[in-house]
Amino acid sequence: MATSLSRFQGHDGVGNLGVGESKTLRSLLPRTETGCHFVAYGDCCIGPPEPGRGHEEHLAAVHRVMHQLDPRPEFVCFLGDLIWGLTREHGPNHDGESLRQEWAVKLPREMKPLTDLDVPVFRIPGNHDTMTPVSETVWREVFDEIPQNGPEGQEGLTWFERRGDLLIIGISVYAMNMGSPFTMMGGRVDCDWVDRVLTEHSDAKFKFVLGHSPVHPVNGYTAPKWGMLPEFGEPFWAVLARHQVTAYLCSHVIAFDFQVHDGVPQITTGGAGTSSGPGGCMPAPDEYHHCVQLAVDDIGLRGQVLDTVGTAREEFQWPLPADGIMKWSFKSDSLPPKPSRVLLTGQSGKEDYPRIRVSLDGYQPRLNVTLYDPADVYPCSWHGPEIDIRHPFELTVAIDPTLGPGGVLARVGNEPYSSLTTDVPFGFKVNSWPEKWDVSTEIPVVEMAD
Repeated sequence: MATSLSRFQGHDGVGNLGVGESKTLRSLLPRTETGCHFVAYGDCCIGPPEPGRGHEEHLAAVHRVMHQLDPRPEFVCFLGDLIWGLTREHGPNHDGESLRQEWAVKLPREMKPLTDLDVPVFRIPGNHDTMTPVSETVWREVFDEIPQNGPEGQEGLTWFERRGDLLIIGISVYAMNMGSPFTMMGGRVDCDWVDRVLTEHSDAKFKFVLGHSPVHPVNGYTAPKWGMLPEFGEPFWAVLARHQVTAYLCSHVIAFDFQVHDGVPQITTGGAGTSSGPGGCMPAPDEYHHCVQLAVDDIGLRGQVLDTVGTAREEFQWPLPADGIMKWSFKSDSLPPKPSRVLLTGQSGKEDYPRIRVSLDGYQPRLNVTLYDPADVYPCSWHGPEIDIRHPFELTVAIDPTLGPGGVLARVGNEPYSSLTTDVPFGFKVNSWPEKWDVSTEIPVVEMAD
């Protein structure tokens, strides 16, 4: 949807905040005749009361990068937390006039570079934008161009828009009518409404769902305030998986993260400017301020994560590429209980630990993968699904270093891939695969690919 901000354009002091065209950044583009390319970003929280947090400077740098993309994006998705929106004491703001003034100042000033891109902007509110019934009312006033087609009580907050082969659903995960009293209670979704919209638009080739908070934890941030309550998140994700949406895009955690569950990517991009967490990110230096440029087509989804100087710090694609990954398929008859079974190890030289270790651990065995970087002291662990060894089973494990912590994946039988769970902000970091492999004779590898 196009953003209409003409009512704010008369303010003094409106500048371009340093947006320039000093260098060109090549956009990823669709590889087939159908598809689109766009930018997603979120979380700048303009105007924090504490001096020196740098939100505005970070945002200006991100906007400079967006203006250097060639060709420019077809549209932009802003994933919430645009303004500070709280009191100076970080509490909920019930003063409608002060909120209106905040929007009236920030949109034509710090957000002018977004307007100057002159492309449609699809936006959703975050917890800083709509934390109270008053702030929901102000949001509806400010962004009255948002479609009024959301569930009852969420009109102008939650919405959907169809454009040819593209369906975008935007969700206010902190909607007051869902009983969310404050951010600490986690995000909430009207799953039935999402299911109905996806069913009605099942012919859409590309389906993106936008929500402010992640459904699956990012970088070990598992507290409810950093994600979605499982009472809502689990059925919501089941809906997304059943309809095989292209991706769920979110922010809230000040990080970039790509992970897959039931074959559906969750892409977190909370790097538009907010300083939060260790080193201003969650955590720095592994995380950094950024935007994500994406392209989708009949082949799949690709993206590049651009930092504040335009460097593509990370790249990703889904489904998994044929090259640059490791993949092992295991097949076994039923097995007796045993505390641990090592399926595979990969070693290089005389290092203290295997660079890759795949095992089933416990009497109700769970898949575990450990990865080791010689620059670290100890290996890091990823935990996967329980495997029912009482019956014959097939298991596939894959590692894609470009996907970071979400790049350790598994599937049981013919089920879709899911990322394993970890609390570290990185994936397989070593520049080369192990030199020597040892595999189990009890649970043989039936296929190995790199």
